[in-house]
Amino acid sequence: MRYRFRSVLLASTIISGNTSRVTVWTYAEDLLAQRINSIKGVYKLRFLVFGAGALGSVVAARLASIHEVSLIGRKDHVDAINECGLRVTGHTEVLQKKIDAGANLAAIDGVPPDAILITVKAYDTRSAVRALASYWNKSIFVSLQNGLGNEEAIAENAIRVLGAVINQGATFIGPGEVFHAGSAEIDFGPVAGTTNEDAETIAAAFREVGFPAQAKRDIREKIWAKVVLNAAVNPLTALLRKRTGELVENKALEPVLELIVKESVTIAAASGVKLDETKILDKIVAVAKATSDNKSSMLQDLEKGHRTEIDAINGELIARARAHGITCPVNELFANMIHAAEA
Repeated sequence: MRYRFRSVLLASTIISGNTSRVTVWTYAEDLLAQRINSIKGVYKLRFLVFGAGALGSVVAARLASIHEVSLIGRKDHVDAINECGLRVTGHTEVLQKKIDAGANLAAIDGVPPDAILITVKAYDTRSAVRALASYWNKSIFVSLQNGLGNEEAIAENAIRVLGAVINQGATFIGPGEVFHAGSAEIDFGPVAGTTNEDAETIAAAFREVGFPAQAKRDIREKIWAKVVLNAAVNPLTALLRKRTGELVENKALEPVLELIVKESVTIAAASGVKLDETKILDKIVAVAKATSDNKSSMLQDLEKGHRTEIDAINGELIARARAHGITCPVNELFANMIHAAEA
C-alpha cells in the first residue's frame, strides 16, 4: 500500500515470502508521516550501525525507512552516502537519504543509540568495542557477525549484549551502493545483561521494515548452527569462486558438504551444543536458494585481496576440536587452503 501526499512518498513493506523482492520508499520527517507511523503502531528506535560494509549497509538502508539510523563506515562509502544517499538494488530497491553517516563517531550525532549493530569483521570486534566505550553502559550491543566468540568479546566491556544470526546475501558494489541478493530469517537472543524482551524489541524493529526477524531464547545454539553452515559454505564458495546457489546445484559437492557438516556437528556436541546434521544440511540448501545470487563474504574478501574470517569460523572450530581431543581434517584442510589463497 502506498500513501502519497505533497512530495512525501510512503510505502508499507509487503512480503509474500522470504525470497520476494521488497521495495522501500523513504520519506521526509513530516507530521503526516509520523501520524501514519503512529497509526501503524511503529515505535521508532535509534540505531547505530558500526562497520557498515555490504551487510551493514543493507540493514541500515532498510531500518532508516522508519527508524533513526547512524552509520559508521569507510570514508569513501560514507562520503558517497552523505552526498547522494545509500543505494540498494536487488531484493531491496531503495535510495536511502535518511542516514547520518560518518567515518568515525565524532562525525555523527552523539546521542546514545538504543542499539548498536556491530557489523565489522570478527577480527576487528574488540577494537570496535573499544571505540564505542562511551556507550558501554548506555546501549544494547548486537553482533551481526560471522564466527564464534564475537558476543563474548563484546561482553568483556559492554553491559548489555544480544546475539544474532542473520542470513542476508549482500555484495558491496562501490561507494554508496550495495546489492541485496536475498533474504532469509534473522534471529535475536539474549547473551549478557539482556532479556528475551530486549531481543523481541529489536526483532520487531526489523520486522517493521520487512525483515523476517524473531526473538530466540536459544541463541547460542543458533549461532553454532550458523557457524557450521558458514564453515561449509564460505570456504567452498571462496575456493571454487562460486555464488552461493551454485553450491547446491553441483551434485559433486554433496559429499563434501556432508563431510564438513558431520565433522563440525561433532565439535559442537563436544562443546555442549547439540545440533542436527540433517537439519543443517537442509538449511544450507534453503539459504543457498534464498540467496542464490550472493557472493559469500569470504569470496568477496579473496577477490579484493582482503583478509578473510576463516580463523573466526573454521579456525574456531579447529581450536575447540583440539581442546576436546577431536580430529578435524576437513576443517583443517579448508582453513589451510583459504590461508594459502590469502597469501
